[in-house]
Parts: sequence; C-alpha cells; structure tokens
Amino acid sequence: MLYKTASFYVRMGAVAVLAAPIAAQSQAATDEATEVPGQLREIVVTAQKRAETAQSIPISIGVVTGDEIARRADNHLDAALRNMASVEIQGLAQGDQLYIRGIGSSVDPGFADPSVALMVDGVYNGRTETLNSAAYDIDRVEVLRGPQGTLYGRNASGGSVNVVTAAPRLVPGLSGYVRGQLGNYDLGRAEAALNAGLNDDMAVRIAAFREKRHGYIDDGSADSDSWGARVKLLAKPLDWLTINFKADIFRAKGFGQNTVPVPGSAGNLNFPPPFFFTNFNPPVAIPANAGTCPGSPFIGCLPNPAYPNGWIQATPGRAWSNDTAHTPGFIERRYETYQAQVDADLGFATLSVLPAFSRNYNNLVSSFLFGSILPGGVETDTINSNYAAQPASTKYTSVETRLISQGDSALKYILGLYYLRSDGGAPLGAQTITSVTGTTGSFNQAILPGRTIAGYGQLTYSLTPTLRITGGLRVSNDHNAQRYSVSFGTVDTGEVQFTTSQSSTQYKLGVEYDLAPQSLLYAHVATGFKQGGISATVPPIPFSPEHLTAFEIGAKNRFLDNRVQLNLAAFHYRYKDYQFQTFQTLDIGTTGQTGSFPVVGNAGPTNINGGEVELDALPWKLGHVRASLTALEAKDGSASLPHKPFVNQGEFQLAGKQIQNAPKWAGTFGIDQGFDLGAGILTAGVTTHLSTGYYTTPEQYMPGAWQGGYSRTDASLRYEAGKWTVSAVVKNIENKAQTSYVFPAYRRFVTDPRTVVVSVGVEF
Repeated sequence: MLYKTASFYVRMGAVAVLAAPIAAQSQAATDEATEVPGQLREIVVTAQKRAETAQSIPISIGVVTGDEIARRADNHLDAALRNMASVEIQGLAQGDQLYIRGIGSSVDPGFADPSVALMVDGVYNGRTETLNSAAYDIDRVEVLRGPQGTLYGRNASGGSVNVVTAAPRLVPGLSGYVRGQLGNYDLGRAEAALNAGLNDDMAVRIAAFREKRHGYIDDGSADSDSWGARVKLLAKPLDWLTINFKADIFRAKGFGQNTVPVPGSAGNLNFPPPFFFTNFNPPVAIPANAGTCPGSPFIGCLPNPAYPNGWIQATPGRAWSNDTAHTPGFIERRYETYQAQVDADLGFATLSVLPAFSRNYNNLVSSFLFGSILPGGVETDTINSNYAAQPASTKYTSVETRLISQGDSALKYILGLYYLRSDGGAPLGAQTITSVTGTTGSFNQAILPGRTIAGYGQLTYSLTPTLRITGGLRVSNDHNAQRYSVSFGTVDTGEVQFTTSQSSTQYKLGVEYDLAPQSLLYAHVATGFKQGGISATVPPIPFSPEHLTAFEIGAKNRFLDNRVQLNLAAFHYRYKDYQFQTFQTLDIGTTGQTGSFPVVGNAGPTNINGGEVELDALPWKLGHVRASLTALEAKDGSASLPHKPFVNQGEFQLAGKQIQNAPKWAGTFGIDQGFDLGAGILTAGVTTHLSTGYYTTPEQYMPGAWQGGYSRTDASLRYEAGKWTVSAVVKNIENKAQTSYVFPAYRRFVTDPRTVVVSVGVEF
C-alpha cells in the first residue's frame, strides 16, 4: 500500500527485511506493507551485500531511488548522480569518470582502471562508458563514499556505485508502466516495463527504452540515438533454492561528444605540436637569428599560425557553439551483460553463486584536438587521417561465491571468493607515430587478458545490544599485460610482451554504537587498492598501484517522529601513489627518434580531509526539504609533470596544488511542495547545486583547466492522480556550461545546456 507525499512514496514494509541476506533483495526490498503517513521512507540497500536499511549501516552512503530518477527525467546514470553529495563527474573521450571525495581517475580507462567501482546488479564493470547508458527501470542507485576494498576489491579506492535494476515480483498477473517524454532539441523517448507473475514460484520482468535527440552542440554533436532492453527471470523451484537470471543489452550511435573552443584562443594558437607542425603557415625567424631558421621544425623560429584569430565559433561566446575546423566524428557503443544468481538457503546461512559475462564495444572516430584540418591549414571533413577509428572491445567474465549468515545471533559474517578475467579483446591495430622531425612509423598495441583472484571476509560482533565491532580482510592478486611492436624506418622491434602482477591485502576495522533507537555513531579505518599498469609508450613504462587508508567518523540520526534525518561524516585520507596521466616527449624505443606519448605517473604521499552534512526532512504537510554540504581539503602530493608538447609550459610541480575535481565546498539544496488538487496532488520543486571552483585536470597550466564556481538549478512541476503522472522538468535554468574536461589546443568538453522535458506515464 502507498501513501503519497509531496515527493515520494513511503514503503515501510522494507523494515521487515533488516539484516536479511542479499538473496532477499529480489522482492523483499521492494515489498510494500505498512503505511506510515508523513514519515521518511526507510530505504533498503545491499551496500554490505545483505539487505539492510541505509540508516542502519555504518557507511556514508547516498541513495537515489528509481522513482526519483523518473521524476527528475534523469535519463542517464551520470545525470542521476550529479547532485549527490561528494560526487563529481568528469567527461573523458572514452566516457564519464566518477570522483568521490576527490578520488577518481583522469587516465584513459584503456590503460588504468577507474578509482570508483561501478557495479550493476552486483557485477563489476570497469568501463566508464557504462555511465552514459540509460537509467531505465531502476530500483535504486547506491553511492558508497570512501574505500570499499574489503567487500568490493580493487579499484574501489574512492568508493562504489551500485546500480540495482528493478527485480521481478512474485505477484500474480501482469503489472508495469509506460512512460513517454518530449523535449527541446527534438527529444523523443519511450520507456516501458512489464512484470508477469507466472505462478507462485516464477516471475519475469521485461523492460526497454528508445531515445533520440538532436545534438546540444550546433555542429550536431552531443546527440543521442540509443535503445536498450532487459529481461530478468526469478524462479523458486524449491523452498530453499532461488534463481535469478538477467540478460541486458544497450546500443548507441551518433556523432557523440565533441570539443568546443576554450575562450581566449585568439592569438594563442602559435604552438606547433611536434607531429602537427605542417598545419601551420611557414615560420618566421626570431629576430635574434637574423632571419634564418637553423633547424626544423621551427627551431629558432616562431610559427605563423594558420588561425591567428583563434577558433571562430558559429555563435561567438556561446559555450555550445563550435568552429568549422572541428567537424564532429562518430561513436558506436554496444554493451551486453548475462548473469545469474543462485541462492541456497542453508538455514544458518545463505550460499550464493554469481556467474556473469559482459561485453563492451566502443568505436570512437574523432579528432578532439585538431579536428578536420589537413596539413597546410586546409579544412575538410572526417575522411582524413585525423579521424582514424579507435575501436576498443572489453570482456569481463566473473564468478563470485559468498556465504552470508542468517538469524539474530551476535555474530554476523560474510565470506567470499572472487574471480575476474578482463579481456582487452582484439589488438588496437596499427597506429601512426610521427617524430618531432616529421618521420613516421607504425605502432601496434594489444591489451592482453588480465586476471583477479581474491578471497574476503567481514565479521560483525555485537558486544552488547547497542555496541558492535567489525573486522574485514581481503587478499587478492591482480595480473595484467600488454603486447606491442614498433616499426620505424629500418628498426623493427618485433612483438614484445610486458607483464605486471600485484598482490594486495585490504582491511577494515570499525566500531558502531546506538546512541538512541534512531541514532547511530560509527568510526572505522578502511583501505583501498587500485592496481598499477603499463603506459602505452615504446617501450612500455610501468606505473605503481594506488594505496589509500581512510579514517572516518560519522553519525546517522532520525528525529521528530521520523520526519527529519540528519547524517554527518568527517574523514581523513592517506593516499599513496596517486595515478595521473600526462603527455611526454620520449624516445621511440631505440629508433633514435622521439615522439609524444600518454604516460601514467604516480604522485607522492597525498592527504585529503573533509566532511559531509546531509539533511532530509518533511517539515510540514506535503513539503520535502533536502540539503547536503561537502567540504574538501585535497592537495596533491609531490609530482613533477614534464614539459607538455602542446603547451609552452616547462616542468610543472603539482605538490600542494588542489586535486582535480575536488571543489573546496559543494552543496545541494532542494525543496518540493505539494498541493491537493482534485483527485491528485500537484507538486512543485526546485533543486540547486552550488560549487566553488576546481581544476578539471592535473595539468593545471592548460588554458581553461580551471572551472570557476557556479550554480546549476533544476525545477519541476508534476501532477499525480491515481496511476497517471504528468510532469515538466527544466534543467540548468541558468543555461551555463561547466567544463568537464580540458584538452590542449584550447579545446574542452562542456556540460549540457538548458533542457526542457515533458513526461506522461501510467502504471498498471
């Protein structure tokens, strides 16, 4: 049964599944039992791999429900996460990257895994492109802040994002919903889900969506043309046996993202990238050289740029307007996941086995830096060598087995074994290398299969009815490799293989105390680990793994008859070998030539301090207020960025500089107010996200690297009557762009402009 408030439903039946094994999540976590009018909903999560309420677990966690995602018209996962406390999203060429409390990765995911683990229905996916997939038929998204190395393993240094899709329900007959959207930029979107209770022991759920939209950028890029479908089956062939199966596919194509000009390029495009100097007009001699150019390219000379007035936008000054020299390319993305979960009720514990296979394909045809300019400054289209296809195929095969205790005994435990094989797929293919003197050669590279094997356990013991201690341990081994060959002039290296193998031990020690029936105080120390790897240089240069030790203290509270929720957390991070990427000019093997390569390096010891405050309240009838505030003091450790080939910078010292995507202050405030109107409720809402400035890349000297402070406001109006919902949402009312990543040559990615979406939905 449901009680409608101004902005959400109250489903107190979830309380009945406190501390239940994760096997119960397929239905118990969404059961609706007891009405509690005017109180905050108890949201059940599986953050610790068993079903518990978010307020009862000693973890700093943010949760957004599927209902909220639908109401806000957040059609993609990145949109669903943008207003969550301590979360920043960076836009890379390969897909969005997540940062939590300043911890993330700006490294190409082909060479280094993310620092935040992305889990979809309990299965790890290391490709950042997944964040661009559609958020449809979602039950909830959980954001676990802080390292989650014990239960989630490698690459969870910053935390974990758990996406839980809606599960089949053992309810007789057919039920589901249909929803349609129309919006500016010619948005058209349809979404539907059908739940079929076949009998008392079997149910199936089918969901799908289709979306098309014109590009946000005036060259047609930043468009959307995608669809997805998901089938989930729940079966209970025996009283003690439950089987869940899922097949999920996603497809997207179109122009994809494109860079737009960074303001200030006029008169500053006079740096010749070493492999691109022929795109500039003949150089002029530096006066000291008496009219001569003693070397090539431009040694002792100044280039005469082909674009002295900089990148000229079609609509000058508009962030989403591009120049004619950067024709958009093409993107094709395909994701598939097949997984199962088999749960056996042993009485004293639940034994679960989770096999999964996923395949990601991403083909990017683009030239974000120099676009469609041919040598000599001639502008053309995408049919030139700058727009070479960059296909990447990754497969993940995993099996997790875990034993989760049941019952109300003083000791609760989780024990598990984990295996993951990541396959880079086919070789990346031949790439052209051009030395600083203009000599060309070929470079072939392949990411070889990697492997992770781990064992873990976490125990919680109740010393008293109100005092509990927790200990967790994970031991793992990670292995990865690359194969490459270089042909340059008369030099041919043949195939060379480079391998790294790393073992790690991660732990968690914690204590929690119930100050009152609805007040929890907790403290813990936990570690995170992110594996090292190999830079795509010739020969490859290895980089070290990251290690993070986090100290956190927090409190979770409910007051005033369950109408006010106030959560607080303070943390101190000790970070070792933070990974960052920069371009360097290096020798090309033993060829005697030099070229530009993306190199991943490690920073010295880094400290991060911060705190979070989150408020959720129902202060008056049909009113709902939410607010969060995050403070961060995140400074880079000692690291030297070598001279960048694209910018006349020289060596740059990062020590003491603000870590990228780590604003000192960021917060969100939202209010919804409902009004009784006829047979339903009309609700108006507004949400504003405020942030101080921050850098978008460790290469802080690049033009446009600093994103200044900003506000970003969304507003909504919706009417709910019975099973029908009609709503309108306006996003980014300010119509201001934020830089999500900056490239050399005065180029950047920007966030979306103002959008308007009208939605109509019906449940049945």
